[in-house]
Amino acid sequence: MDLNILDTPGSLPMTVALRHVLRRRRQTFLSLLAVGLAVSISIMFSSLINGQQQILTNLVEEKMPHVVVEPRENEEFIHLYKSLLDRIASQPGIRSAAASLTTPATLSRKDKSKNALLKGSDPLEIDRIYKIQGSLLQGDFINAQQEGFAAIGVKLAKSLQLRLGDQVQATFPRSHPLDLKVVAIFQTGTPLDERVAFVSLGTAHSFKGEGDVINAVDISLDDIRHSGSLASLISSWGYNARSWEEKNPEIMRAINIGGFWTGLSILLFMVVAFFGVASIMNLMVVEKTREIGMLMAMGARPKDIRNIFLAESSLLGFLGAAAGSVVGVVGVHYLGRVPFEVAAGGSVITTLPLILNPWDILLLDLLVIALSIVAALYPARRASRIDPVIALRGG
Repeated sequence: MDLNILDTPGSLPMTVALRHVLRRRRQTFLSLLAVGLAVSISIMFSSLINGQQQILTNLVEEKMPHVVVEPRENEEFIHLYKSLLDRIASQPGIRSAAASLTTPATLSRKDKSKNALLKGSDPLEIDRIYKIQGSLLQGDFINAQQEGFAAIGVKLAKSLQLRLGDQVQATFPRSHPLDLKVVAIFQTGTPLDERVAFVSLGTAHSFKGEGDVINAVDISLDDIRHSGSLASLISSWGYNARSWEEKNPEIMRAINIGGFWTGLSILLFMVVAFFGVASIMNLMVVEKTREIGMLMAMGARPKDIRNIFLAESSLLGFLGAAAGSVVGVVGVHYLGRVPFEVAAGGSVITTLPLILNPWDILLLDLLVIALSIVAALYPARRASRIDPVIALRGG
C-alpha cells in the first residue's frame, strides 16, 4: 500500500476507491451490471412509453377538437351562435372554430342499414379540425359542401357496402328523409370512421327540419395546453364549453397510466440496482477488514474510511450509469428499426414508436448515482467504526 496517500487526505478516498474498482474486477463487474441494466432498460422502456404517449397526443392535436361548445342543460341548440363565433375568433391562439349541427340518422342502402350521425358544417372550417381532406381514401371532401352530398368513414362505408358515387338514404323519426350521394370516403383512425357522415350545414338543416341553428362549436388551438383555460373562459360567458380532457377522459387515462407504469417500472429497476450495489459494498467491508485496520493504524480517520466507501459507491454508480446510458441509447436505436406495423390516427406506423428524451437519461443517471451513494451509507458507517486492533487481527 502506498503510504504517500496519507500525506494528502483529500485524495485518499478516491485513490483507494479507484484501486478497489480496478483490482476487484468480479465485484466491479457485478455492480456495473446491476446498475447498467437498470439504467439501460429504464431508458428503453421510458422511450417506448414516450412514443405511445406522443401518438395519443398527436391524435388529439391533429384529429380532434380541443374545445367543444355544446347546448346548455335542457336546451337543444346553441343560441346567438354567430356572436359566439366572433368572440371566440377574437381570442389569441385560435386555429379554427367550426359551427355544426349534429343529428342522429339511420343510413340505409338496399338491405343494409346503420345508425350514424350526420354532422353538418362548413367543410373548409371543419377540415381544419378533423383533417378529413388529408385522410381521404377516395373522392374530395370539399364536395360535401354541396346540398345532398356526404363524406363518410371507411368503416361505415364497408358496413353499408357503399362505394364512391353510391346513393344512401338518411331517415330518423321526426326528421325529413334525404337521399345522399357519397362523394368522399375517409379514414382518420378515430371513431369518426364508423359513425359519422359529414354533410353541409344546409343539408343538416333540411334533414332536421330546422332553421339556422347549431348544436356544437368545435374549436382547435395552436397549443392544446390552453384548452382548459379557453373552456373556462367560454363557460364564463354563459355557454357550456368543455376541453378535450373532459370530453375524452379515456385518452387522458391512457396518457396518465403510461406515465404511472413508466415511473413504477423505473422504480423497480432502481431498487434492483440499489440492492446490487448495497450487497457488493457490504461484502467489501468484510473482505477489506484487515486493509481498513492498516489504514487506521497509519493515521486514517474514521471519516476517511467512510469516504472511501462512499467514493467507491459513487464511482460505481457513475460508471454503471454511463455504461447503461450508452447501452440504452444503442438499444433504442436498434429497436427503432424493428418492423412493427399498426394503424394509428389514420396513418400506419411501421416501426416501434420510440422517443428518446435526453432529460430522461440525465435524470436517470443522477438518480442511480444518488441511490448508489445511499446504498453505501450503512456499509461506510460500519467500516468507519471498525476497531483497528481487531481488524489487524483479522477480525
